[in-house]
Amino acid sequence: MRASVFASVALFAASALGGVLSPSPVEGRELKISRCDVSSATLPLPAPGTTAIAAPNVSVAKPKFIAVGLGVQNYTCNAATGTYTSAGAVASLFDISCLASSPLFPHIQDIAFALDQAGPIAAKTLEAILGAVCLKLGDHYFVTSPSGTGISPKFDFTKSMHDSNAFVLAARAGGVAAPNTAEDVDWLQLSNVQGALAKFVYRVQTKGGQPAKTCAGTEFSSVPYAAQYWLTAVSGFYA
Repeated sequence: MRASVFASVALFAASALGGVLSPSPVEGRELKISRCDVSSATLPLPAPGTTAIAAPNVSVAKPKFIAVGLGVQNYTCNAATGTYTSAGAVASLFDISCLASSPLFPHIQDIAFALDQAGPIAAKTLEAILGAVCLKLGDHYFVTSPSGTGISPKFDFTKSMHDSNAFVLAARAGGVAAPNTAEDVDWLQLSNVQGALAKFVYRVQTKGGQPAKTCAGTEFSSVPYAAQYWLTAVSGFYA
């Protein structure tokens, strides 16, 4: 299995390194954004009529960034029910916009997840590939909700963009169970609450991230996952 994983990632590396991103000649590993146009890319969604996720109206909000997220979904144990409750997530977001026309594109999250889980050597290979072409756009994590109750997802590109407004704090607008396996976290549509990075964020093509069915004796769990994140923007938002 590992041979096939490394073969796949070699193709992924060739696609990425062959094209459009390169380190800054001054800062070395600082992000140099490719700005590949993904405005006409088609967001993958389950069959019409089976999802609570609304397909983006490209006349209103066109795709601006497509990223692969790699990180963990966090959970705390609800002692009363014996099941896990979501406690947010932490992930790094890497630009895959310039690979949108590649035959590997639908599988990038699977490749990244497999390498991340295949052991230290494979994980270092993945880090070297992503770092060599400076693909990191930013980070995804959770913060206290503006209401002061609960937590909200944040997508933070402020460091790579050198812009304090290049973030989006979002709220859930819709979701559906992942169409592939029960081990994958839900596909989601998120809408902007604060920030100028995007109007909507979609989490699709998920891999992993679901907790164990019961949590007796374990208060906290971090479950590895990968996913595609599509950020769509309108005039007046980050472009």
